Amino acid sequence: MKRISLAIALCSVCALSFAQVKTPVDTISRGNLSIILYDDKSWQYIEIQPDVKSATIDTTDIKAENWVTTSVYAQNPDYARTKDASVIDFGNDSCSFPAKGKVVSSFGMRSGKMHTGIDIALKSGDAVFAAFDGIVRFAGWSGSKYGNAVVVRHYNGLETVYAHLDDVKCKVNQKVNAGEILGFGGKTSNHLHFETRLKDNAFDPELVFNTQTGALVADRIPIYASNFDYMKFVDNSQYHIVKSGDTLYGIARKYKVSVKQICDLNGIKESSILSVGKRLKLRP
Repeated sequence: MKRISLAIALCSVCALSFAQVKTPVDTISRGNLSIILYDDKSWQYIEIQPDVKSATIDTTDIKAENWVTTSVYAQNPDYARTKDASVIDFGNDSCSFPAKGKVVSSFGMRSGKMHTGIDIALKSGDAVFAAFDGIVRFAGWSGSKYGNAVVVRHYNGLETVYAHLDDVKCKVNQKVNAGEILGFGGKTSNHLHFETRLKDNAFDPELVFNTQTGALVADRIPIYASNFDYMKFVDNSQYHIVKSGDTLYGIARKYKVSVKQICDLNGIKESSILSVGKRLKLRP
């Protein structure tokens, strides 16, 4: 009888333990975030971290891909290019916050439009610095949106943009070090517009920099598809990247807009020579 009682007790414990096992019935995913739903109506919230070894960007030759020196964009922004998680590896690289002022406008929606960078307050004559070591891909007048601007491509696949400058002090294809002066600002615009981009898609610079201290957030920074969700609502048909053989009249016919509108939006003339790689805005 004792053996039978013990067996019954053990079976009861096993049954109880089995009953407490939860079975997943559904998973809801968004970017790197997932919610697992169980059959007992409970749920678990998890964050999926990318595999650093496989996701880290390999940039042996940073000029090998889309090295466009005539536009602040090497190619049109496209959400599909950053739909997978990536890890930006800063290693032991030097870094420098691009200006000494405070952030006066953050990344995100502003007045009904997407603000794809942060604005850092500048006084007249304030210097603007390269955030990391790299090579200047673009330097000079970029059009009415960015004004005088510099784009630096870095050795970890990142690009940084420095816009609304009064004076540009670097040249295309020039190697620069973190903290090196790229130009000066603060006179025609009271701020520096600063962007961080991955494959020409802008993401929040505050994922990289602690804007209070100017230091890196971490040596290795994961960037997820969810960081580019705003791009799902951007109509890329409002822009055109100039290709060899393009003319203003041909572009205007293709997108059903007037040549005058293209000229007005981009600060150019009908007689202007279009540079291959230049990004033209087509609609306000």
